[in-house]
Amino acid sequence: MAKAQSGVCAQANLHGLHLFFNVLDGQDETLKGKLAQLLDVQREFDERFSEAMVASFVAIGAQYWPLLHPERTPATLTSFPRISHSDHSVGVQPFDLFVQIRSDREDVNHLFGQRVLQLLAGDVELVEEISCFRFLDGRDFNGFVYAPDTPFGRQKMLTALVSDEEYFAHGSYIHVQRFTHNLTAWQALSQEDQELVMGRTRLDGELLMPLNANSHAVCTELKDEKGQPLLLHQGMPFASMNKQGLLSVTCAASGNAFAQMLNSQLGNYLHYDAWLDFTQADMGAAFFAPSVELLKSLSSSKA
Repeated sequence: MAKAQSGVCAQANLHGLHLFFNVLDGQDETLKGKLAQLLDVQREFDERFSEAMVASFVAIGAQYWPLLHPERTPATLTSFPRISHSDHSVGVQPFDLFVQIRSDREDVNHLFGQRVLQLLAGDVELVEEISCFRFLDGRDFNGFVYAPDTPFGRQKMLTALVSDEEYFAHGSYIHVQRFTHNLTAWQALSQEDQELVMGRTRLDGELLMPLNANSHAVCTELKDEKGQPLLLHQGMPFASMNKQGLLSVTCAASGNAFAQMLNSQLGNYLHYDAWLDFTQADMGAAFFAPSVELLKSLSSSKA
């Protein structure tokens, strides 16, 4: 039976390291032969630093997948959606590979990242590196609990893992966005106005009634026909003294789930997620994280 990579449905951690790569020309087959070795690195660090709760995954970029494995492509794997909006733009920056490393120790993440770079040296270029951390009790820098509707327990797997494509079973469709917040403008609002924008109470994250159609909660917390969340959120805040924001990482059983959420969030000039007036996404990319077994088979199929 197929098994998901450890980082897809992992528990929340204190620290995250996110590495984005492009593959160098002519290195596709060499890289393919190394993919399964990333699983070995995960296993080694899990045993060596068991108390740190190390979890990771490697995901293949939507535009790079046909070069790596042209024989078969996940059914709903497409490039990051390009949706126009009169007032809000969504940055798109494709990458070939995405490695997410999370644990409760920042030094362990750093060591893990170094091993990844050593393993892939000569095959890839590191384009972007983003370190994140848990903020307070799981909040974004706007003061509100991050993704309060994200599923827990067994529901995580039902939301995040492919079940209707046998070849790609227990893989996951991954979408990443980097948001930078305008906290000066945000903090000028009263708590009541902030709660109206977010659609939830700031203290405990309860839905604010009556529902505001333009609230972040209404526009982004979408459910399927069974009332279950469409997306599993694995994002974390990032910050310097001059810049604060959120790296949004979502995992889903279908590539269409994220596009559905993004369309709802952007809406139109009259109806859209009001939180977008205070944050800007300058990066967006789509990936697929294969199951452990598929990663191993990709490596063994190297020419």
